[in-house]
Amino acid sequence: MARRYDRCLAEAIAEKSHTELIDGLAIEMRPVPDDGRPHVLDPRILANTLPKLSGDKPDVAMDDVMAMRKRPIKETLRIDGGGAARTTRLMWFGGRGIPVHIWAPTPTPPDAPIAVYLHGGGFAYGCVEERDPMLRYLSEAAGCVVAYPEYRLAPENPYPAAVDDCEGCIRWLADHAGEYGFDISKLTVLGDSAGGSLTNAMVMRLADSLPVKLAVTMYALVDAYPATRGMDFSYERYEHLPEQEEACFNRVDRIKDAGVEPFYTGNDSDLLANPEISAWHAEDVSMFPRTVVAYSEFDFLRCQNERWARRLAAEGIDVRCVRYCGCDHGFLERFGVEPQGEDFINLVAEEMRRAF
Repeated sequence: MARRYDRCLAEAIAEKSHTELIDGLAIEMRPVPDDGRPHVLDPRILANTLPKLSGDKPDVAMDDVMAMRKRPIKETLRIDGGGAARTTRLMWFGGRGIPVHIWAPTPTPPDAPIAVYLHGGGFAYGCVEERDPMLRYLSEAAGCVVAYPEYRLAPENPYPAAVDDCEGCIRWLADHAGEYGFDISKLTVLGDSAGGSLTNAMVMRLADSLPVKLAVTMYALVDAYPATRGMDFSYERYEHLPEQEEACFNRVDRIKDAGVEPFYTGNDSDLLANPEISAWHAEDVSMFPRTVVAYSEFDFLRCQNERWARRLAAEGIDVRCVRYCGCDHGFLERFGVEPQGEDFINLVAEEMRRAF
């Protein structure tokens, strides 16, 4: 199993990381490993972006759901031993069957932790194969069982279908913990983009019955409500190299102009202020456990992620804020191709070892 990069690049990200205090928030900077210039776009992401700017390989419009579902999956690679075995089960609850994919290390440690991964894709698309190598690696690195539910997608199944399915999956896992050898009290929930929104929803929904012990989000959708979604956004916040301006802003605008949230709410913009979609609008966040808020430097959602991390910290939540410098939205889907994905999973495994 080979990486597309030298392993030393992933190691360098951790070695060169440092913390900066910005407007009262401690932000852990995970740097571009092979270009030390501040605010440089990662060379692998730049190489992937240039064909889009020239029109040789245009982006699929994110609000074209059918096109997004049919697009070829991004290149993703298995790395290291591949010792985690994957099985797929059909969970039955609420009168419907929902597939769940489960990875477990061989052998599985007694009373292993459980990590539930909630995928991104604007609540409307998402593919397990783009995340299989990453979740297989997480299972090995953290010595944990990993579960990935295929929750129902919008627009065919608008809110609260995805939230209901994710909750149902976690409750199903609690009932089957003995079968897979994990301890449901050692529950981590993590997700990217829309999956970050779902992760926050799980923290709130399960607080009184199956509390999440560690929450991890990557470039999460925290505020989809039109009146506040871009509250902290300004292009001036995105420092960049002058010669890379077009490429950097292309990455920012990719999410700023995505327009996928209406699919999830049936065009009911008021519903986007529901805390189960936009955690920023929750009146009470005291139930949040240790929370890792990670995101990319050149992502529209960076501003709201930093705003969210500041709020959690101000309200006494143990929060770790992590910025992946030089990166864009979606880099986790290129696991094994871009070293930041490996570093992120190592970070999650470190957090799980600390928690459990």
